[in-house]
Amino acid sequence: MTTIGIDIGTTHTVLATNGRVIPLVPVEERVSYPGGDFPYLLPSVVSYPEDGSTLVGGSARSRRAIDPMNTIRSAKRIVGARWGSEEVKRFEEHYPHQLVRVGEDAVGFRTRHGIVEPADVEALIVRAACRLASLEPHDCDAVVTVPVAFDEAARAATAEGARRAGLREVTIVEEPVATALAYVQRSSLRYAAVYDLGGGTFDVAIIECDRYPFTVVGHAGDAYLGGDDIDHLLADAVASRYRDAFGWDLKARPEVFDRLVLECEVVKCALTEMDYATIELDQIDPMIPTRDRLVHIDQARLLELAEPLIAKTLEVCDEALAQAGVQTKDIQAVFTAGGGTRLLGLNERLRAYFGKRPRSDLDPMHVVGIGASYAAARPKAAAAVVQVPG
Repeated sequence: MTTIGIDIGTTHTVLATNGRVIPLVPVEERVSYPGGDFPYLLPSVVSYPEDGSTLVGGSARSRRAIDPMNTIRSAKRIVGARWGSEEVKRFEEHYPHQLVRVGEDAVGFRTRHGIVEPADVEALIVRAACRLASLEPHDCDAVVTVPVAFDEAARAATAEGARRAGLREVTIVEEPVATALAYVQRSSLRYAAVYDLGGGTFDVAIIECDRYPFTVVGHAGDAYLGGDDIDHLLADAVASRYRDAFGWDLKARPEVFDRLVLECEVVKCALTEMDYATIELDQIDPMIPTRDRLVHIDQARLLELAEPLIAKTLEVCDEALAQAGVQTKDIQAVFTAGGGTRLLGLNERLRAYFGKRPRSDLDPMHVVGIGASYAAARPKAAAAVVQVPG
């Protein structure tokens, strides 16, 4: 029997065992985005092609631009959601998928293969991650992570998806708790803060860690705040510019706008290392009439667009600190997690807020999975995290 930790992210999934992240992307499928090569990150995407097959990961992601209705992404954002809820309404505004009511009040995706629930999508992702790691799900006990902001229905649906993948036993641990387990066991701090900005969710937790077991004394989160939203903000800005300047609406056709959002994700990653990046709009919409088809985005513009989201994360930090009854001066270390924390300029904002530079000893895109694997391998470690009701 193998113990594993799984971080089913909105955009990518990570699997780790005993603190070691396992590569999940076959060499032939690895894509070097500007900003990094991510062999350990399995895209959290499932596609249903016309030939009746089911694709998961990079091969599915590559179909996003050509078959968006049948290429499901960001399912985590509505896992466990109720039909007619605010989460479902917001999802429909942002994504090209067709949602349908399942049973009394559950939600599913309409695909050419039939109705698929978000838990089914997550099951396929977990099963693929296990097999890419040369593991059989039925031989594994797993700790699966969820955001702080997930309600009981979302947590139960996440666990159900993992069980549908064939895992033996499934334990749910909150993402900031997993980050704390990865970091705090190598620390003797009084208070630490975990700032986790993922693809679709934001969590912050205040950890009291000067004695064992350590305690989560304050936590807060937003289940609809993450890197996906930065992609959409950038795409909206580009579309607005072209509509105002040339009268051409890049949002008129959902498949075109989704290609623009996908390209904006690539640009966002590129701007973690490059001063500017370029979007070629004729590759997004071949029908675009104007000759002015190149859009240049620099780091300053991206940070300007992301500023409202960053400010919102700091408001959530205020909530967690208030719940814990501590001030920023009491926080001795800030640990970051999630791909959103790679945004240039964010660390400076966090340094200004907390009065100290965030630590990233561990890769922020891996750390949740690493912590989950520690919890899976050492049950006493997970039991050592005491949640204080808030």
